[in-house]
Amino acid sequence: MREVPAVVKRPLVDPCKEVLQTAFRLLPWPTEAGLRRIGEPDETSPVLLTGNYDLTVRRLARALDGCDAWLLVAPSRGINVWCAAAGGHLSTHQVVTALKTSGVAEFVNHRDVILPQLAATGVTVLEVFRRSHWKARFGPVSAHDLPAYLETGEKTDAMRRVRFPLSDRLQMAAQWGAPTALVLGGLALWLRPGFALPLALLVAAMSVAIFTLYDRMGNARKLVFGIASVAAASSITALTSSDGVALLTAAVAPVFITMLLTFDYAGSTPLEGGSHFEERKWRITLDPDRCKGVYRCWEVCPEACFEKLPNLRKVELAHDDRCIRCGACVVQCPQDALFFQDADGTRIEPDVIRKFKLNLLGERKVSAAPFE
Repeated sequence: MREVPAVVKRPLVDPCKEVLQTAFRLLPWPTEAGLRRIGEPDETSPVLLTGNYDLTVRRLARALDGCDAWLLVAPSRGINVWCAAAGGHLSTHQVVTALKTSGVAEFVNHRDVILPQLAATGVTVLEVFRRSHWKARFGPVSAHDLPAYLETGEKTDAMRRVRFPLSDRLQMAAQWGAPTALVLGGLALWLRPGFALPLALLVAAMSVAIFTLYDRMGNARKLVFGIASVAAASSITALTSSDGVALLTAAVAPVFITMLLTFDYAGSTPLEGGSHFEERKWRITLDPDRCKGVYRCWEVCPEACFEKLPNLRKVELAHDDRCIRCGACVVQCPQDALFFQDADGTRIEPDVIRKFKLNLLGERKVSAAPFE
């Protein structure tokens, strides 16, 4: 019999870690993989699985405060769940390995595991069952909804949809603004020390503005935002300085900062598909003849693009305009009724989406671990 894992206790908030990991969350932040106890779980308590991204594990433990559960942390190279699943670092292989090696089966009398919904791009629940005999299901998108989900056992429509509230927008602003300010401020400190603080403040202001306003600015948003930021920076500089170099910097710097901060805006938000991945101009296509109404696509779609047609035992791709092309529906459909297709009719088959994951350039050249 394995030693019972230690209980995750409060205090779970580490201000230094929170600030550092929020500001530099583009970097991997691994924590130890393995089985943990939340509260006082027994053999009937639920088993939840996540990746070993330290910030996620700590926030998940906080969200589950007051619950009794087993938390299984699978190795995902210290990358957050959505990115790790899309990149092949949190796949069926990692989930099955964690279930088999953690010893969790010795502490529970069931074989049900709850996965993060955003892992659906990389983890195939049918393969998890085939290889481990654990029945996997996807929980809510947000950890904050887990207590209600565990209490009722039902996932509401709101729990399935990804959200982008102000708190998340400010975190994304910090994620992109902090390294940008560090680089530009450091260069200024070396070349022109007096410019370091104004440039850092400019980056901070532009980061907040981009992640709170950018998606509301229409198709010409990069041009509009660039012009507005140049005008604002130039006006403030003109009021406080008559130095020619400062005025020139105020006119030029916002353009480069806009380019840096919006380089992968789409991929940093849940509002659009990643701006650099190869399927961004392709469309998810549904083959109604293959659809058998399993509803797995409806369950995992983070944008609620699908509607059930219970009388026909089928689904309808009713909200194609919301689709961010994450591929979760393609990966999970047991009937292979969904696939990517371009305007010319060229298709990317489901097996390709399941096997090959996205690298940092959005190319499907990362082979996930093979099924056994």
